[in-house]
Amino acid sequence: MTMKTSSSPSAPPFALPALTTISEPPETLLVVDDEPVVLEAESQILCDHGYTVLQAESAAKALRLAREAAAIHLLITDFSMPEVDGLELARRFGAVHPTAPVLVVSGSLQFSREETQDLDRLEFLAKPFQFRELLEKVRTLLDAAAPLPIRKPWCCD
Repeated sequence: MTMKTSSSPSAPPFALPALTTISEPPETLLVVDDEPVVLEAESQILCDHGYTVLQAESAAKALRLAREAAAIHLLITDFSMPEVDGLELARRFGAVHPTAPVLVVSGSLQFSREETQDLDRLEFLAKPFQFRELLEKVRTLLDAAAPLPIRKPWCCD
């Protein structure tokens, strides 16, 4: 058995594939934050890891993008925004993309069960966070939301 290795001299002989090749076609994420620096940083790291990223600096723009996009696989939103908080945005987004999970990012994660009981696919990420934590949370949510492939039993080929 032979293993194909990269011809690049700097690549290790048993390198894992780049993250950009794991998801084909790329999953589409909608990132919402009213702070331009945060919005750009989160979007850039997600783009660098193979995701298609739509950016919105407001809930209004996020909902417009949600209505226009055929598929959005995950909403990532800041909790504290001027016009609508992240939980309300999640509710409105869910009316357009009911199967997409939502990741709410916040510096203070003090929510009661009543505030979130109507949001099935909702997770939180506390600020400040490492980009690795964001990537792990995104991948976990996307994997949990994706239907498992249906395979024929090996005995029935």
